[in-house]
Amino acid sequence: MNKREQQKQQRRQSIIQIAKDLFLEHGVQTIQMQDVATAGDIGIATLFRYFPKKEYLLIAATNAITEDMANDIGHIIEQTVTAYEKIDQILEYYMGIIKDPQLRLAKFFDSFDLYEKIAEESPEQYAEYLSVRSRLARILLTIGEQGKIDGSLRSDVDLDVFIMTMVQNFSIFAYKSSLTKHDSNLSTLLSPDKQLTMMKDVFLRYIKA
Repeated sequence: MNKREQQKQQRRQSIIQIAKDLFLEHGVQTIQMQDVATAGDIGIATLFRYFPKKEYLLIAATNAITEDMANDIGHIIEQTVTAYEKIDQILEYYMGIIKDPQLRLAKFFDSFDLYEKIAEESPEQYAEYLSVRSRLARILLTIGEQGKIDGSLRSDVDLDVFIMTMVQNFSIFAYKSSLTKHDSNLSTLLSPDKQLTMMKDVFLRYIKA
């Protein structure tokens, strides 16, 4: 890669980081392309050369957030603890989403659901979209292999299916439950932290050797 191409990649990554921070802080619907251009101190025409649509920039920001999450979970995987303890920590990690008073991640992913199909319109964006999620999946699947070796996880279940099902549903529920409003008479019973704590306990009891 020559110097010119490196500079283009650096500017692209800078734009994505700025957009990601703006989307998380102010909301996807609120932030417009001009806001990103202004924050990045670039012209709007320059921004559109990198991202012809706001939706493409949103997908790139989503990929960056997912990459950050993959790195965080990767750090958990690298610890010298049992596979069972790693699952416990990963579920705690997703529970941290509801501890943010502004629920920024939950709101972001809730908004992204409206734009996800647009990713397929851009082959480059969609390939990156799939690649980032594939990396996260590969990281998660290493737990099953470790669980077979250290004996901390049940051996009579398909660990790969269990881990992917557990993490996918737990993370989605963490996002959705934190944004759901209930009747005041049920709010204590259906508080996200209590529900997630119970789900976590169910998953851990099921998978423990």
